[in-house]
Amino acid sequence: MKKKNREKLRLITLRVCIGVLCAFVIAVFIRSYYYRSKESNLDIKSRYTFTVDIDAYGDVIDEQYQTRAAIYDDSNIINTVPDVSQVKTETVARTWLNEYVNQYMNEYLPYNKSVKRMTIDDINVLNEDEHTALISFSVILKNAASDYFLSWDGVTDDDRLKCEWVVSYYIDAHTDNTATVYVTSALSPEEYGIAQYNEKAALAADSENKTNASTDLLARYVIRDDILSVTYDDGEHYATVPVDVENLMYESGSTSTLKDGSYLITTSKTAFLFGGRMGSSKKVPVTLIYSDDKGVNWTSCELDNIYNAEDYYVDFFDENNGVIVCGYARTDNEKESYRIYQTANGGETWTTVGSGPANYILKGVMYVDENVGFFCYNYAEGMDGNLYMTKDGGKTFSKVTLPEQELDSTAKSSTASSTVADDELKWNDVYKEALVPTVDDKGIITVYLTQGSDGTYNDGKTAAKYQSSDKGDTWVFVRQLEITQNNNKHN
Repeated sequence: MKKKNREKLRLITLRVCIGVLCAFVIAVFIRSYYYRSKESNLDIKSRYTFTVDIDAYGDVIDEQYQTRAAIYDDSNIINTVPDVSQVKTETVARTWLNEYVNQYMNEYLPYNKSVKRMTIDDINVLNEDEHTALISFSVILKNAASDYFLSWDGVTDDDRLKCEWVVSYYIDAHTDNTATVYVTSALSPEEYGIAQYNEKAALAADSENKTNASTDLLARYVIRDDILSVTYDDGEHYATVPVDVENLMYESGSTSTLKDGSYLITTSKTAFLFGGRMGSSKKVPVTLIYSDDKGVNWTSCELDNIYNAEDYYVDFFDENNGVIVCGYARTDNEKESYRIYQTANGGETWTTVGSGPANYILKGVMYVDENVGFFCYNYAEGMDGNLYMTKDGGKTFSKVTLPEQELDSTAKSSTASSTVADDELKWNDVYKEALVPTVDDKGIITVYLTQGSDGTYNDGKTAAKYQSSDKGDTWVFVRQLEITQNNNKHN
C-alpha cells in the first residue's frame, strides 16, 4: 500500500515538474516573441538621419516636456526667454548625443546592439558659427565583443568603447521658438583635419595658379546666327570655328548648348566633335576639328563612318596624346555600342583601340591620362557594378571593386523579417551605383557610391566616398556623406 502511494506521489511530482517546465518554455517563448515584436517596431536612426527637437535653452522636447509646458503659465516671463537660434553649440551637441545614444539603451534591443551606459568626457567647440564640435565620449556595451558598433570608429579600453566624433549641426528654428537639430556631417578627427587641410591647400593652390587657371576659365564657345565661335578672353575677341553648326551634337532640346563631353576648350588645345549623324543634305562621318593656336588655324580629321552617334567624349593630355569615345547605335535607351580612338600626334591621325567594357548607356567617361580611364554606365537593377577601368587606353577593362564597410544603423531589406540577421542589408546592397569619377590637379581620383533612385538607408540621403592616389590601383574609403547626385552624362 505504501509502495503504491509512493509511486502515485512520484507520478504526481513528475507531472507537476513537466507542467512547470512546459509553462516555463511557453513563458520564454511568449517573452521572446514579445521582445522580437517590440524590436521590429524600433526605428534606430543613424547619425545622418537622427534629429532632436530642442527648446530655447537647448533642452530636449519630449512628451513629458510638452505636458509640463501645457500646464505651466510663462506669460509673465515670456520676454526673458532667449532665442532658440542662439543656443550654444556645446549645449546642442550634448543634447543631441544623449538622445542619439539613448536609442541604443532600449530594453527591447538585442544584446549585440545595446549600450549599457554612456559618459560624455569632453565637448570642444571647433566652430561656433558652423555649429561644429569635437565630442569625446565612451560607452559600455552589453556585449563587449559585438562588432555592430565598428562604424563608431571607437577604441576599446577597459571594457569601454571610447569615441571621438567631429559633428556639424544645422539648427532649424521654428516660429514657436523651438528648433529641430540635424547633423550635416559626422567625421573622425583625422578626417576633419584632412578636410580642413585640403580646403586650405586648395585655396593656396588656387591663389598660386590664378593666372593659368583664370586664362582657361575665360575660354568658352558661343553659337550665334548659325556660327560657332570661341573666345579666350571672356568675349573681348572671338575666333570662328569653320564648321556647319547643324552637324554639331547638342544637349536634348537645345540648339545652342553643345553636348557635354563633345568639345574641349583650353588655351593649349581646342577641339570640337561633329558629324556622326544624318545631315539635311548628306551623311557626315564622325569628325574632329581642332586648333593648337587659340583659333588662328583649324585642322579637321575624319575618324569613322558612323551616322547614328549619340555620345561623344574628347580629351587631350598633352600636345600629342588624346582620346575620343563615340557612342552609337542606341536601342530603346537600353543598349549602345562604343568605339575608342587614340592619337599620339596631336590629332592628325586616330587609331581605333577598343569598344568599351559593356553596351549599357553611358553615364560618363573620365580619362586620367592616355592609359588610365573610367567608363561609368547608368545603373540597372541586377548589376554587380557600373564602373569599369582601363589601364591600356581602352583595349581592355576591369570592373572597379571598392572596399566594403559596416553600415552604421540597423538596415533591413524591404521584404525581410526583422528578426533574421541574414536579412540585414550589407554594404554593397545599399551603396551600389557609382557616379562618374573626378580627378584633381594632384592626381587624386574621387568616386562616390550612391544608393540609386530607390535608396532607403539613411532615407537615401548618403553616399560613400572613395579616393585613389595611385590612378585607381587601390582605393581608400573616406566617409559617408550627404550628396546631391549629378545626373549629367559627363562630370
